[in-house]
Amino acid sequence: MGLPPGFLRVYNDDRAFDIMIARRYFLGPAGEENTDFGFGVYEDAGCVTFIFQDSVGGLEVLKDGHWVPAEPIDGSIIVNIGEVIQVLSNDKLKSATHRVVRKPAHRHSFAFFFNIHGDKWVEPLPEFTDKIGEAPRYRRFLYKEYQQLRVRNKSHPPARPEDVFGITHYAN
Repeated sequence: MGLPPGFLRVYNDDRAFDIMIARRYFLGPAGEENTDFGFGVYEDAGCVTFIFQDSVGGLEVLKDGHWVPAEPIDGSIIVNIGEVIQVLSNDKLKSATHRVVRKPAHRHSFAFFFNIHGDKWVEPLPEFTDKIGEAPRYRRFLYKEYQQLRVRNKSHPPARPEDVFGITHYAN
């Protein structure tokens, strides 16, 4: 990003908001690969996500309107940029839209989410706005409020797709 090493420490200096999860995706319907979602369409909310997946696969990324499989490579780690980095970089780096489709085999994955403190303000950094003569594409927001609204989407899903809360809510 062209920023000093460790610049994210001011957002997460004690690592209390980081999360590691283990997921087991059960068998999909026999002979009907890609018809049932193990985890629906979403973007990661935090800073960076590291995903360790087994050889089964199932992770897909949306690219140019088409779903592209993130084929497992033995010993590799998938790195997703979250929406916080998208905002800090003023859209120079984008959070990938992705999903997991169930396969006709059990799938295991481990994900580590590098997040920020809930009481931190998020806004485009001067290095991506003022210092290069670009206007901020997002207004400032408190991370915990953003997270609360994302959780509300899941606990009280809106009736209309256009009412789903996302990072675009803060777009200028």
